Amino acid sequence: MKLGIFLLIFGFLLLGIGVAAWQYGADLLSTLAPYESEFAQTPTAAGLAVAVLGTGLIIGGIVRMIVKR
Repeated sequence: MKLGIFLLIFGFLLLGIGVAAWQYGADLLSTLAPYESEFAQTPTAAGLAVAVLGTGLIIGGIVRMIVKR
């Protein structure tokens, strides 16, 4: 039960960080470096990957809590 709750909370944390990086990462990078670079979409892609990972952890935590019940 403790592991499921930990996975749920950690998943929500990663999901929030991932969505923020996905939505605002490219804008922040263009503010810091105004020229167009080949890495302009890297924060967007990394944010989406972290959001997907967080969602998986949330689902895994919920399943773990149901199975251990």
